Amino acid sequence: MKINKKLLHVFFFLSLIFSIASCEAENTESLVRVRVINSDSIPVQNAWVHVFSPGTSTVFTDPQTSGQYWRKTRENGWIDTEIGFDYGEAYLDVEASKGGWKGCSFVHAESGQTSEITVIIKPYGDLNNGCPQ
Repeated sequence: MKINKKLLHVFFFLSLIFSIASCEAENTESLVRVRVINSDSIPVQNAWVHVFSPGTSTVFTDPQTSGQYWRKTRENGWIDTEIGFDYGEAYLDVEASKGGWKGCSFVHAESGQTSEITVIIKPYGDLNNGCPQ
């Protein structure tokens, strides 16, 4: 009878270990899609897009980024950026520029979700470009 109790405890302990070891890690990656257009709604290719966390701290898990992602838009004006961060959600600033044109916005990114934002670029000095003055 004592052997059966010990065997039962061992079986319970092993099943607990297997259930904990088989847990899947939570996906902290988020896909952030940014589209850059001009004021005539025409997609802008080869515009620099800067996605970053505001302030001095970073929420990103990738140490190579230093809290910033830089990408160039494709022919259709889109960029797709896989962003990993430590928290369940993050508000990220987005700046786009090409030549003498610039536009700013922000995106709300959530872990495991796809977030999309459209940034309209306007000439430098335009007060309606969404950028802080």
